[in-house]
Amino acid sequence: MTAEIVDISSCKKSLVVEVLSVEVDQELDKIARQYAKTAKVPGFRPGKVPLNLIKQRYQSEMRSDVINEIIQRTWKEAVEKHDLHPLEEPIVQDVKDDPANSLKFTLVFEILPAIEITDYKGVPGSLASAAVEDADVEKTLEDLREQNAQFIPLDSGTVRDGHYVTMTVDGLFEDATKPLHEEDVTCIVGHPSTNETFSANLQGKTIGEVCTFDVTYPADYHRKLFSGKTIHYNIAVKDAKEKLLPELNDEFAKDLGAENLVALRTRVKDDLITKARQGAEKKARESVLDEIVRRHSFDIPDCLVQDELEAHGRRIAANLAHQGIDVNKTSIDWKKIFEDERPRAEQAVRRSIVLDIVARLEGIEVTDEEIDSELQPLVEDTSRTVAALRAQLEKDKRIQGFRENLRQNKALDFIYRNANISGG
Repeated sequence: MTAEIVDISSCKKSLVVEVLSVEVDQELDKIARQYAKTAKVPGFRPGKVPLNLIKQRYQSEMRSDVINEIIQRTWKEAVEKHDLHPLEEPIVQDVKDDPANSLKFTLVFEILPAIEITDYKGVPGSLASAAVEDADVEKTLEDLREQNAQFIPLDSGTVRDGHYVTMTVDGLFEDATKPLHEEDVTCIVGHPSTNETFSANLQGKTIGEVCTFDVTYPADYHRKLFSGKTIHYNIAVKDAKEKLLPELNDEFAKDLGAENLVALRTRVKDDLITKARQGAEKKARESVLDEIVRRHSFDIPDCLVQDELEAHGRRIAANLAHQGIDVNKTSIDWKKIFEDERPRAEQAVRRSIVLDIVARLEGIEVTDEEIDSELQPLVEDTSRTVAALRAQLEKDKRIQGFRENLRQNKALDFIYRNANISGG
């Protein structure tokens, strides 16, 4: 048998293997004896079936087992002999199995490229000002009013713009598509999220009133089922609420734990300044790291990029699920999403590789105490303990990823501390 490693790139390799037919035949003899111990063939007692009959009867199955066994054994031996550190299981390619000739196959795999990172101290960077304008404070106060709004049921009177209307919706599509029926649908009358014609027909209605009207939706309407179609609606108004914002005064401030409105404004401004500083530092840290990446050109394993893209896809799916949307029933163009996301994913992989190398060069490690300290906020206000959460992470085989993430954060801390930062 011969096995040769061929460099495709600095991180992509192939193991080209050739196994002589006589070696394959020897493996077939071994597995035939194993088959013979349990094979049930009419006319023969178990364990007494002739080997030539076993080979004839189970030829296809045995050859498949032998080839898989040779591939697995060859891969294991190559990893040990050449001290390889593959990032994933190899891809089997170009299998040529001719019983009269040698067995040939290729195993393609990826490893981390050999990179020398030398220029990572004293990197220039700038820290943006954490200035907060009065307009930012006022906007935040308005957001707080929105978050603390009350919704007052409309017992009498008519629906008008700004009211939250709950209704039963029945609709007939002009093209005779399956009728539409939805219970407890809520919309905001006059809001940009509600179709103008729909809003106009709800205005002036009362609780319990039923109304009918047609709506023609534009071709680019966000709900594909409705886009470009005309629907005849039968709407039963079940409920309506008016949103009332609290007055911006001392009483409102006290409800939020502040002594008065002046103190609330001060607290809001301090919080905004803190967030601005944190955001500015985050950008500065990323800018310094990106500068180091720019200074070092290297190939990156595609499997790591794919992992990053798949993680992005899982985040999208989880966000949709949180909104009660079944991702399998959406018309998401995953191919386009991944194409658009690929540059960011590639940069994320480059950052990760650089941080791992810096951590190794500087002897940066993560202690168990540091892991426990990071886990502590995750169990606060719960009945779980840090030890229990850590045990769960270990059981789910996620603790190593958690540790590596902390190690990279420490490496970035080191880079930022040793950078030449201006501004701030």
